[in-house]
Amino acid sequence: MLIANGTVHDGRGSAFPASVRIEDGVITEVAPDLPAREGEEVFDAAGMEVMPGFIQAIGHWGVNGSMTEIRPSSQDNDELSEPITPELEAFYAFNGRAATTQQLGAWGLTAQGVAPTDNNLFGGTVSVVGLTGVNPYDLLIKRNVAMAASVMGSMRDAYGKRGAAPQTRMWIFTHLDEQLRLAEAYDPKPEEKPNDKLATLKPVVEGELPLIVSCDSGVAIAHVRDILAKYPKVRFVIMNGSGLTGDEDWMVERGVSLIVRNPSSPLDEAGAPAPFSWKAVAKLMDKGVDVALAGEYSNTLGAREDLIWNAAELMKELHDEERVLTTITSAPAKILGVEDTIGAIAPGMRADVCVWSANPLKTYDAHAVRTFQAGEVVYAEGDEKTCM
Repeated sequence: MLIANGTVHDGRGSAFPASVRIEDGVITEVAPDLPAREGEEVFDAAGMEVMPGFIQAIGHWGVNGSMTEIRPSSQDNDELSEPITPELEAFYAFNGRAATTQQLGAWGLTAQGVAPTDNNLFGGTVSVVGLTGVNPYDLLIKRNVAMAASVMGSMRDAYGKRGAAPQTRMWIFTHLDEQLRLAEAYDPKPEEKPNDKLATLKPVVEGELPLIVSCDSGVAIAHVRDILAKYPKVRFVIMNGSGLTGDEDWMVERGVSLIVRNPSSPLDEAGAPAPFSWKAVAKLMDKGVDVALAGEYSNTLGAREDLIWNAAELMKELHDEERVLTTITSAPAKILGVEDTIGAIAPGMRADVCVWSANPLKTYDAHAVRTFQAGEVVYAEGDEKTCM
């Protein structure tokens, strides 16, 4: 089909009048005044804004079963049998039906990095999936793109009430260091039984698999920085951003990226919202740090708008909608290692595209008119909202 006559925002920092041709689920042409071909469906986007589908950098849509399935209220990405489970894959928790019922395309969302919860020191690997469909294998974009780790206080709450470790920050940070050290030294002999945990962490210390670490304070970030200084090959990403000031030049020097989750989610030791600054985020972006946004942790219904709301907050500091747009398109794609597939409108990219009535980063009156996931319409203006 042809999406004609719109203002295209490519997700990489540019906007221009153009039409977008889609063939077999892939964008094949982006240029002004593309003529329609015989038999080609044309969607006239005159006066509208054409953007890449939004990416929830780290999310949990679809990890609960639908209400007709065996475990309708399960949290299948929250394995609490032990706190060190790097060998697990969050992809196995993903349920296409449970994501689809949220009609995420109505908010411009077409993909997410599905991840374990923050309740384990090493929770397992992240995979990138589409958000509308049934079969998770059909929705899979890329598997095992990063390792999820956490030094959040929620871990102590989850295990401490059972009298199990971890109950202290001493345990958390000591074992973070210990597991990385053991993984770095891991070199089993052929006759030895493999250690699945260390074998999974080995690519992390070798720099082959990014490490996304959830932190709930500036002190936690400093501890992680101190520990990871011993492992210079590790490519790590800070998640949440609470406690950052914008003066963290070491992030630029080390090439550390940032995923900002809904800033109302992390809590400090007293249970109050941890200090968070959009000004600090903007300052880090100005210094060259790759920043991606994510929504509220639990992905409740309200979280469907979190990306847009958080982007609007960042707009107050950056005043540049094209730069802000990268935080929910090309930046999360880059952090998750799928920048060659999604996150931008360009020839060769998967056709995850949303046509908006107006720019949602500039006006609250904007609404999604039509959303495409891999070239298929997953939402059209006027569709009945079945899950409000």
